[in-house]
Amino acid sequence: MAVNQPNFQEETVNSLSNHDLLPVRPEERTWKTQNFASMWMGVINNIPTYATIGGLVVLGFSPLQVIMIIFIASMILYGALSLNGHAGSKYGIPFPVLVRTSYGIKGANAPALLRGIIAIMWLGIQAYAGSAAFNIAITLLWPGFAFLGGDWTFLGIGLPGLLSFVLFWSMHFLVLKRGMESLKKFQAFTSPLVYIVLIGLLWWAIDTAGGIQPIFTQTGKYETFGELIFPFIGAVAGIIGIWSTLILNIPDFTRFARSQKDQIKGQLYGLPVTFTIFTVVTVAATSATTIAFGNPIGDIIVTLQQFDRPIVIAIAALILSVATITVNVIANLVSPAYDLANLFPKWISFKTGFYITMVAALFTVPWKLMENADAIFTLLNLIGGALGPVAGVMIADYYMIRKRKLNINDIYSLKGEYTYWKGYNYRAFVATGFGATVALIGAFVPSLKGLYDISWFLGVILSFFVYIGFMRLHPPVNNQEENNQLEDMTKGNMKTGN
Repeated sequence: MAVNQPNFQEETVNSLSNHDLLPVRPEERTWKTQNFASMWMGVINNIPTYATIGGLVVLGFSPLQVIMIIFIASMILYGALSLNGHAGSKYGIPFPVLVRTSYGIKGANAPALLRGIIAIMWLGIQAYAGSAAFNIAITLLWPGFAFLGGDWTFLGIGLPGLLSFVLFWSMHFLVLKRGMESLKKFQAFTSPLVYIVLIGLLWWAIDTAGGIQPIFTQTGKYETFGELIFPFIGAVAGIIGIWSTLILNIPDFTRFARSQKDQIKGQLYGLPVTFTIFTVVTVAATSATTIAFGNPIGDIIVTLQQFDRPIVIAIAALILSVATITVNVIANLVSPAYDLANLFPKWISFKTGFYITMVAALFTVPWKLMENADAIFTLLNLIGGALGPVAGVMIADYYMIRKRKLNINDIYSLKGEYTYWKGYNYRAFVATGFGATVALIGAFVPSLKGLYDISWFLGVILSFFVYIGFMRLHPPVNNQEENNQLEDMTKGNMKTGN
């Protein structure tokens, strides 16, 4: 059900919103089932996802175990995305506006900034990963490119790599040239192209291995259920951690949905179905490298370099690099652009936020972040542990506290239902802090490492129940009463020396 555009006072729009943060008008909600499906095709079919899935094979999971890990993770992700995307589709509002209902009008900036910072880091990492394929394609078409600059380096990267990164980074500007509508058209064009590469890889894998059976009968290092269970759960949590930002981001896209049914069906077709198909092909190709080269290669760029047809490699590398732009824009560029617009709505529009985000990504020096694979997986778990509690609070607030009914006018009001105490809802921050602390403590206390391995699950579940508990034990009243209560509590603690 679409919600009509509310009428706001001019000063309210200036202080808490701008055109990009207001609910999307019904005539602008044009995303159909196929648009959401193709969005996920673009998000999944890229170089970093291949490396993640191939990495699971390298870590010792059997091909069938990897497929089950991805299938279970994708189903959990689909459930969380559908739940958190409901409000975006119903009310036409993006994440930083939706999160005001739980964290408060001003408090919403905290999770929005956390999401934005992480997204900017991933924007740089994904741009560098895509530029590696771009670099290979250019070098194959122009061999002299590899020798540009000689031994000159900049922060550990040579001139060819740096030029490839900057050129690839620049291509992102074309995708959002005309906002979300141009993104919709771009992903519809590029997503199917990746399947050309996947079909080619699958054919090569089957031919190299001598059939399907030798690929999928390979065994991993976990031979018993007892050996497998905890690494398996940790791997599922790690995969979810990779996409945890999108669980928060999804209202940024579902707000353009033609109907609730379109976003739910589109994400079903695009996520679990596409992810499983992509995993089967990736596992087959990675397993085939074991047969062909004696050890598994989890990097698709390295795999492509084993072929002896430069033109084929160049075309495949270009397709994969372009597909990486799609995932980067959807997962890591749209969200911080909205977050910055929400932080300074008077001065920053979505388009301005987009430019600021792009420039900020340059300063992450992503090739340094990518030097240690272990550090990347650690970062993924930290992301899941930090963002999981935010998703838990949002889902609890929308479904359990609000019963899917929001006061759309008060979301843009300084004196409305979501002002809480001076613009902050302390209950959401307590729930988030508690969930994140328990989820991440294992990263610093070796004896609790088991908690860290399932950080996303812990963060979501704990914050979900803690938030509901605080909202029911100390429910918000009108703003003045809440301010008086908290001020009295503060004064009482000061008098008792607490």
